[in-house]
Amino acid sequence: MTLTSFEALLTPHGQTALAAATDLAPTEAGFLACFDKLGKRFDADLAKAAIETAILRTKAASKFPAAAKMYFVREALEQSTHHLVAMHRAKRFAAYGTVVDLGCGLGADAIALTHAGCRVIAVERDPLRARIAEANFAALGLDITVHVVDGLVDEFPPCDALFCDPARRDGDHRYLDTDAYAPSPCEVVERFRVPIGFKLAPGIARSDLARYDGEAEFVSLDGELKECALWLGPLAQCERRATILPSGASLTGSDTFEARETTPPLQFLHLPDAAVIRAGLEPVLAEQIGAAFLDGIQPLLTSDTHTATPFAKVYRLDAAVSGSLSRLADALRERGVGRVTWMNLGSPRVVETVRKSVKLKGTAHRTVILTRLGDAATALIVDRVES
Repeated sequence: MTLTSFEALLTPHGQTALAAATDLAPTEAGFLACFDKLGKRFDADLAKAAIETAILRTKAASKFPAAAKMYFVREALEQSTHHLVAMHRAKRFAAYGTVVDLGCGLGADAIALTHAGCRVIAVERDPLRARIAEANFAALGLDITVHVVDGLVDEFPPCDALFCDPARRDGDHRYLDTDAYAPSPCEVVERFRVPIGFKLAPGIARSDLARYDGEAEFVSLDGELKECALWLGPLAQCERRATILPSGASLTGSDTFEARETTPPLQFLHLPDAAVIRAGLEPVLAEQIGAAFLDGIQPLLTSDTHTATPFAKVYRLDAAVSGSLSRLADALRERGVGRVTWMNLGSPRVVETVRKSVKLKGTAHRTVILTRLGDAATALIVDRVES
Protein backbone atom coordinates (compact mmCIF):
# COMPACT_ATOMS: atom_id res chain seq x y z
CA MET A 1 0.00 0.00 0.00
CA THR A 2 1.21 3.49 -0.84
CA LEU A 3 0.46 6.75 0.94
CA THR A 4 -1.61 7.84 -2.06
CA SER A 5 -3.75 4.69 -2.08
CA PHE A 6 -4.21 4.90 1.69
CA GLU A 7 -5.35 8.51 1.48
CA ALA A 8 -7.83 7.42 -1.20
CA LEU A 9 -9.07 4.67 1.13
CA LEU A 10 -9.97 7.28 3.76
CA THR A 11 -12.27 9.23 1.41
CA PRO A 12 -16.03 8.49 1.31
CA HIS A 13 -15.50 6.68 -2.01
CA GLY A 14 -12.65 4.70 -0.46
CA GLN A 15 -14.79 3.73 2.52
CA THR A 16 -17.42 2.43 0.11
CA ALA A 17 -14.72 0.30 -1.52
CA LEU A 18 -13.57 -0.96 1.87
CA ALA A 19 -17.13 -1.91 2.85
CA ALA A 20 -17.54 -3.77 -0.43
CA ALA A 21 -14.22 -5.56 0.10
CA THR A 22 -15.21 -6.54 3.64
CA ASP A 23 -18.49 -8.01 2.36
CA LEU A 24 -16.46 -10.33 0.10
CA ALA A 25 -14.68 -11.78 3.20
CA PRO A 26 -11.38 -11.96 1.29
CA THR A 27 -8.54 -14.34 2.14
CA GLU A 28 -4.96 -14.57 0.94
CA ALA A 29 -5.86 -17.50 -1.30
CA GLY A 30 -8.91 -15.75 -2.72
CA PHE A 31 -7.27 -12.34 -3.28
CA LEU A 32 -7.33 -12.47 -7.10
CA ALA A 33 -10.97 -13.53 -7.25
CA CYS A 34 -11.96 -10.66 -4.96
CA PHE A 35 -9.77 -8.23 -6.91
CA ASP A 36 -11.51 -9.22 -10.16
CA LYS A 37 -14.90 -8.43 -8.61
CA LEU A 38 -13.92 -5.20 -6.88
CA GLY A 39 -11.82 -3.98 -9.81
CA LYS A 40 -14.98 -3.68 -11.89
CA ARG A 41 -16.30 -0.97 -9.58
CA PHE A 42 -13.19 0.80 -8.30
CA ASP A 43 -9.75 1.95 -9.42
CA ALA A 44 -7.19 -0.88 -9.28
CA ASP A 45 -5.00 0.71 -6.57
CA LEU A 46 -8.02 1.48 -4.41
CA ALA A 47 -9.46 -2.01 -4.87
CA LYS A 48 -6.13 -3.56 -3.88
CA ALA A 49 -5.81 -1.31 -0.81
CA ALA A 50 -9.39 -2.13 0.26
CA ILE A 51 -8.90 -5.89 -0.06
CA GLU A 52 -5.54 -5.79 1.75
CA THR A 53 -7.12 -3.83 4.58
CA ALA A 54 -10.03 -6.25 4.88
CA ILE A 55 -7.64 -9.23 5.01
CA LEU A 56 -5.34 -7.59 7.56
CA ARG A 57 -8.25 -6.58 9.78
CA THR A 58 -9.22 -10.24 9.98
CA LYS A 59 -5.63 -11.23 10.80
CA ALA A 60 -5.39 -8.46 13.40
CA ALA A 61 -8.52 -9.50 15.28
CA SER A 62 -6.50 -11.83 17.52
CA LYS A 63 -4.25 -8.92 18.58
CA PHE A 64 -6.61 -5.94 18.70
CA PRO A 65 -10.22 -5.86 19.99
CA ALA A 66 -10.92 -2.86 17.72
CA ALA A 67 -9.25 -4.36 14.63
CA ALA A 68 -12.43 -3.95 12.56
CA LYS A 69 -12.02 -0.15 12.83
CA MET A 70 -8.27 0.02 12.34
CA TYR A 71 -5.81 0.18 9.44
CA PHE A 72 -2.68 -1.88 8.90
CA VAL A 73 0.22 -2.72 6.64
CA ARG A 74 1.46 -6.30 6.70
CA GLU A 75 4.99 -5.95 8.09
CA ALA A 76 3.96 -3.48 10.79
CA LEU A 77 1.08 -5.73 11.85
CA GLU A 78 3.41 -8.72 12.16
CA GLN A 79 5.70 -6.73 14.46
CA SER A 80 2.96 -5.01 16.44
CA THR A 81 2.31 -5.79 20.09
CA HIS A 82 -0.69 -7.81 21.25
CA HIS A 83 -3.02 -5.45 23.08
CA LEU A 84 -2.76 -7.38 26.38
CA VAL A 85 1.05 -7.17 26.29
CA ALA A 86 0.93 -3.49 25.35
CA MET A 87 -1.52 -2.73 28.17
CA HIS A 88 0.65 -4.59 30.67
CA ARG A 89 3.72 -2.63 29.58
CA ALA A 90 1.87 0.71 29.54
CA LYS A 91 1.05 0.39 33.25
CA ARG A 92 4.74 0.92 34.03
CA PHE A 93 4.46 4.41 32.45
CA ALA A 94 1.27 5.42 34.29
CA ALA A 95 3.16 7.60 36.78
CA TYR A 96 4.63 9.74 33.99
CA GLY A 97 2.56 12.58 32.57
CA THR A 98 3.85 12.81 29.00
CA VAL A 99 5.35 9.82 27.21
CA VAL A 100 6.93 9.75 23.76
CA ASP A 101 6.23 6.69 21.61
CA LEU A 102 9.35 6.78 19.44
CA GLY A 103 8.70 4.97 16.15
CA CYS A 104 5.00 4.54 16.87
CA GLY A 105 4.29 2.48 13.75
CA LEU A 106 0.56 1.73 13.54
CA GLY A 107 -0.01 3.28 16.97
CA ALA A 108 -0.76 0.16 19.03
CA ASP A 109 1.53 1.08 21.92
CA ALA A 110 0.46 4.73 21.86
CA ILE A 111 -3.14 3.51 22.22
CA ALA A 112 -2.23 1.42 25.27
CA LEU A 113 -0.25 4.29 26.82
CA THR A 114 -3.24 6.60 26.40
CA HIS A 115 -5.54 4.07 28.08
CA ALA A 116 -3.03 3.93 30.96
CA GLY A 117 -3.58 7.66 31.50
CA CYS A 118 -0.51 9.06 29.75
CA ARG A 119 -0.43 12.03 27.41
CA VAL A 120 1.25 10.55 24.36
CA ILE A 121 3.50 12.18 21.78
CA ALA A 122 3.69 9.82 18.81
CA VAL A 123 6.82 10.07 16.65
CA GLU A 124 7.17 8.23 13.33
CA ARG A 125 9.51 9.02 10.43
CA ASP A 126 7.73 6.82 7.85
CA PRO A 127 4.95 8.97 6.28
CA LEU A 128 2.66 6.01 5.48
CA ARG A 129 2.85 4.48 8.94
CA ALA A 130 2.42 7.90 10.53
CA ARG A 131 -0.74 8.49 8.49
CA ILE A 132 -2.07 5.05 9.40
CA ALA A 133 -1.44 5.79 13.08
CA GLU A 134 -3.35 9.07 12.74
CA ALA A 135 -6.26 7.21 11.15
CA ASN A 136 -6.25 4.61 13.92
CA PHE A 137 -6.24 7.27 16.63
CA ALA A 138 -9.13 9.05 14.92
CA ALA A 139 -11.08 5.79 14.52
CA LEU A 140 -10.76 5.12 18.25
CA GLY A 141 -11.51 8.70 19.28
CA LEU A 142 -8.08 9.36 20.78
CA ASP A 143 -6.44 12.78 20.89
CA ILE A 144 -2.86 11.86 19.91
CA THR A 145 -0.72 14.00 17.61
CA VAL A 146 1.73 12.25 15.32
CA HIS A 147 5.01 14.03 14.56
CA VAL A 148 6.42 12.88 11.22
CA VAL A 149 10.09 13.39 12.06
CA ASP A 150 13.29 11.43 12.61
CA GLY A 151 13.27 10.99 16.37
CA LEU A 152 17.06 10.83 16.60
CA VAL A 153 17.64 14.04 14.66
CA ASP A 154 14.63 16.33 14.66
CA GLU A 155 12.98 18.17 17.52
CA PHE A 156 9.58 17.46 19.05
CA PRO A 157 7.88 18.41 22.35
CA PRO A 158 9.62 17.40 25.61
CA CYS A 159 8.49 14.38 27.61
CA ASP A 160 8.72 12.79 31.07
CA ALA A 161 9.49 9.27 29.77
CA LEU A 162 10.00 7.50 26.47
CA PHE A 163 9.01 4.17 24.93
CA CYS A 164 10.69 2.77 21.83
CA ASP A 165 9.86 -0.31 19.76
CA PRO A 166 12.75 -0.35 17.25
CA ALA A 167 12.50 -2.03 13.85
CA ARG A 168 14.09 -5.46 14.20
CA ARG A 169 13.78 -6.83 10.69
CA ASP A 170 14.58 -6.04 7.10
CA GLY A 171 12.23 -7.94 4.84
CA ASP A 172 12.44 -11.59 5.95
CA HIS A 173 15.65 -11.04 7.93
CA ARG A 174 15.22 -10.62 11.68
CA TYR A 175 17.87 -9.01 13.86
CA LEU A 176 18.76 -10.12 17.39
CA ASP A 177 21.78 -7.80 17.75
CA THR A 178 20.49 -4.52 19.17
CA ASP A 179 23.11 -2.57 17.21
CA ALA A 180 21.25 -3.58 14.04
CA TYR A 181 17.92 -2.23 15.33
CA ALA A 182 16.54 0.97 13.84
CA PRO A 183 17.06 2.96 15.95
CA SER A 184 19.51 1.09 18.17
CA PRO A 185 18.84 1.36 21.92
CA CYS A 186 22.33 2.83 22.37
CA GLU A 187 21.45 5.70 20.02
CA VAL A 188 18.21 6.37 21.87
CA VAL A 189 19.88 6.30 25.30
CA GLU A 190 22.57 8.66 24.00
CA ARG A 191 20.05 11.27 22.93
CA PHE A 192 17.36 11.16 25.61
CA ARG A 193 17.92 11.74 29.33
CA VAL A 194 14.57 10.46 30.59
CA PRO A 195 13.35 7.07 31.87
CA ILE A 196 13.18 4.75 28.84
CA GLY A 197 11.45 1.47 28.08
CA PHE A 198 12.26 -0.65 25.02
CA LYS A 199 10.54 -3.54 23.33
CA LEU A 200 13.26 -5.99 22.27
CA ALA A 201 13.28 -9.37 20.57
CA PRO A 202 12.76 -12.16 23.16
CA GLY A 203 15.73 -14.02 21.69
CA ILE A 204 18.17 -11.24 22.60
CA ALA A 205 21.53 -12.55 23.82
CA ARG A 206 22.26 -12.24 27.53
CA SER A 207 25.61 -10.66 26.62
CA ASP A 208 23.71 -7.94 24.73
CA LEU A 209 21.46 -7.27 27.73
CA ALA A 210 24.53 -6.95 29.95
CA ARG A 211 25.39 -3.73 28.11
CA TYR A 212 22.44 -1.97 29.72
CA ASP A 213 22.06 -1.17 33.41
CA GLY A 214 18.39 -1.89 33.87
CA GLU A 215 15.66 -4.50 34.15
CA ALA A 216 15.03 -7.15 31.50
CA GLU A 217 11.43 -8.35 31.63
CA PHE A 218 10.52 -11.40 29.54
CA VAL A 219 6.80 -11.61 28.81
CA SER A 220 4.76 -14.59 27.68
CA LEU A 221 1.09 -14.71 26.70
CA ASP A 222 -0.81 -17.99 26.94
CA GLY A 223 2.52 -19.80 27.15
CA GLU A 224 4.06 -18.15 24.08
CA LEU A 225 7.10 -15.94 24.62
CA LYS A 226 6.29 -12.51 23.19
CA GLU A 227 9.00 -9.99 24.01
CA CYS A 228 11.76 -8.71 26.21
CA ALA A 229 11.01 -5.33 27.72
CA LEU A 230 14.12 -3.41 28.74
CA TRP A 231 13.52 -0.85 31.48
CA LEU A 232 16.10 1.86 32.16
CA GLY A 233 16.42 4.49 34.87
CA PRO A 234 13.61 4.75 37.45
CA LEU A 235 11.46 2.42 35.31
CA ALA A 236 13.69 -0.51 36.32
CA GLN A 237 12.55 -2.38 39.44
CA CYS A 238 14.82 -5.46 39.52
CA GLU A 239 17.45 -7.22 37.41
CA ARG A 240 15.34 -9.94 35.76
CA ARG A 241 11.60 -10.50 35.61
CA ALA A 242 9.38 -13.14 34.03
CA THR A 243 5.76 -12.06 33.52
CA ILE A 244 2.99 -14.48 32.64
CA LEU A 245 -0.05 -13.08 30.86
CA PRO A 246 -2.99 -12.88 31.03
CA SER A 247 -2.70 -13.62 34.78
CA GLY A 248 0.00 -10.97 35.31
CA ALA A 249 1.97 -13.27 37.65
CA SER A 250 5.54 -12.04 37.98
CA LEU A 251 8.74 -13.78 39.08
CA THR A 252 11.82 -11.68 39.84
CA GLY A 253 15.45 -12.31 40.66
CA SER A 254 18.93 -12.31 39.16
CA ASP A 255 20.21 -14.13 36.10
CA THR A 256 22.76 -16.40 37.81
CA PHE A 257 24.95 -19.20 36.50
CA GLU A 258 25.50 -21.02 39.78
CA ALA A 259 25.87 -24.80 39.79
CA ARG A 260 22.46 -26.47 39.82
CA GLU A 261 21.47 -29.12 42.32
CA THR A 262 20.34 -32.18 40.36
CA THR A 263 18.42 -35.32 41.28
CA PRO A 264 16.99 -38.38 39.49
CA PRO A 265 13.37 -38.01 38.33
CA LEU A 266 10.90 -37.79 41.21
CA GLN A 267 7.11 -38.07 41.17
CA PHE A 268 6.42 -34.71 39.51
CA LEU A 269 8.12 -32.78 36.70
CA HIS A 270 7.83 -29.03 36.25
CA LEU A 271 8.49 -27.41 32.88
CA PRO A 272 9.07 -23.67 33.46
CA ASP A 273 7.30 -21.14 31.25
CA ALA A 274 9.37 -19.81 28.36
CA ALA A 275 9.54 -16.39 30.03
CA VAL A 276 11.07 -17.95 33.15
CA ILE A 277 13.64 -19.83 31.08
CA ARG A 278 14.67 -16.80 29.00
CA ALA A 279 14.95 -14.69 32.15
CA GLY A 280 17.24 -17.33 33.67
CA LEU A 281 15.00 -17.60 36.73
CA GLU A 282 14.62 -21.40 36.89
CA PRO A 283 16.70 -21.52 40.14
CA VAL A 284 14.35 -18.96 41.72
CA LEU A 285 11.34 -21.05 40.69
CA ALA A 286 13.00 -24.26 41.94
CA GLU A 287 13.49 -22.74 45.37
CA GLN A 288 9.95 -21.37 45.40
CA ILE A 289 8.31 -24.76 44.71
CA GLY A 290 10.84 -26.96 46.51
CA ALA A 291 12.17 -28.66 43.39
CA ALA A 292 15.57 -29.62 41.98
CA PHE A 293 16.93 -29.84 38.46
CA LEU A 294 16.90 -33.07 36.51
CA ASP A 295 20.01 -32.05 34.64
CA GLY A 296 22.70 -29.39 34.90
CA ILE A 297 21.74 -27.86 31.54
CA GLN A 298 18.06 -28.52 30.82
CA PRO A 299 15.32 -26.45 32.53
CA LEU A 300 13.18 -29.38 33.77
CA LEU A 301 12.57 -29.43 37.52
CA THR A 302 11.43 -32.37 39.62
CA SER A 303 9.91 -32.82 43.09
CA ASP A 304 7.96 -35.28 45.23
CA THR A 305 5.11 -32.84 45.71
CA HIS A 306 2.69 -31.14 43.33
CA THR A 307 2.91 -27.39 43.81
CA ALA A 308 0.56 -25.42 41.58
CA THR A 309 2.35 -22.44 40.02
CA PRO A 310 1.61 -20.06 37.17
CA PHE A 311 5.27 -20.26 36.18
CA ALA A 312 5.40 -23.90 35.04
CA LYS A 313 3.42 -26.77 33.58
CA VAL A 314 3.31 -29.74 35.94
CA TYR A 315 3.46 -33.39 34.89
CA ARG A 316 3.20 -36.64 36.85
CA LEU A 317 6.02 -39.02 35.94
CA ASP A 318 4.90 -42.40 34.66
CA ALA A 319 8.27 -43.80 33.55
CA ALA A 320 11.81 -42.76 32.63
CA VAL A 321 13.14 -44.87 29.75
CA SER A 322 16.80 -44.83 28.70
CA GLY A 323 18.46 -46.82 25.98
CA SER A 324 17.03 -47.99 22.67
CA LEU A 325 13.79 -46.80 21.12
CA SER A 326 12.47 -50.35 21.31
CA ARG A 327 12.42 -49.99 25.10
CA LEU A 328 10.36 -46.82 24.74
CA ALA A 329 7.97 -48.58 22.35
CA ASP A 330 7.57 -51.47 24.82
CA ALA A 331 6.83 -49.07 27.68
CA LEU A 332 4.15 -47.27 25.66
CA ARG A 333 2.54 -50.53 24.53
CA GLU A 334 2.42 -51.77 28.13
CA ARG A 335 0.38 -48.67 28.96
CA GLY A 336 -1.93 -49.01 25.97
CA VAL A 337 -0.77 -45.67 24.57
CA GLY A 338 -2.00 -44.88 21.07
CA ARG A 339 -1.56 -41.09 21.11
CA VAL A 340 1.57 -39.21 22.12
CA THR A 341 2.37 -35.53 22.46
CA TRP A 342 6.09 -35.37 21.77
CA MET A 343 8.49 -32.79 23.22
CA ASN A 344 12.24 -32.41 22.80
CA LEU A 345 14.24 -30.76 25.57
CA GLY A 346 17.91 -31.18 24.74
CA SER A 347 17.71 -34.70 23.33
CA PRO A 348 19.98 -35.70 20.43
CA ARG A 349 17.02 -37.57 19.00
CA VAL A 350 14.77 -35.94 16.41
CA VAL A 351 11.07 -36.03 17.27
CA GLU A 352 9.97 -36.93 13.75
CA THR A 353 12.45 -39.82 13.60
CA VAL A 354 11.26 -41.15 16.96
CA ARG A 355 7.63 -40.75 15.94
CA LYS A 356 8.17 -42.90 12.85
CA SER A 357 10.19 -45.51 14.73
CA VAL A 358 7.83 -46.04 17.66
CA LYS A 359 4.68 -47.89 16.60
CA LEU A 360 1.72 -47.15 18.84
CA LYS A 361 -1.36 -49.20 19.59
CA GLY A 362 -4.04 -48.35 22.12
CA THR A 363 -6.42 -45.62 23.24
CA ALA A 364 -4.49 -43.95 26.07
CA HIS A 365 -2.64 -40.64 25.70
CA ARG A 366 0.70 -39.63 27.18
CA THR A 367 3.24 -36.87 26.76
CA VAL A 368 6.77 -38.06 26.04
CA ILE A 369 9.62 -35.66 26.80
CA LEU A 370 12.78 -36.54 24.92
CA THR A 371 15.73 -35.23 26.91
CA ARG A 372 19.17 -36.14 28.23
CA LEU A 373 19.96 -37.10 31.80
CA GLY A 374 23.70 -36.99 32.29
CA ASP A 375 25.16 -38.77 29.27
CA ALA A 376 22.07 -40.85 28.51
CA ALA A 377 19.33 -40.01 26.02
CA THR A 378 16.14 -40.48 28.04
CA ALA A 379 12.42 -40.49 27.32
CA LEU A 380 10.16 -39.32 30.14
CA ILE A 381 6.61 -40.66 29.88
CA VAL A 382 4.37 -38.20 31.74
CA ASP A 383 0.78 -37.08 32.31
CA ARG A 384 -0.15 -33.40 32.52
CA VAL A 385 -1.45 -32.33 35.93
CA GLU A 386 -3.93 -29.50 35.56
CA SER A 387 -3.66 -26.72 38.13
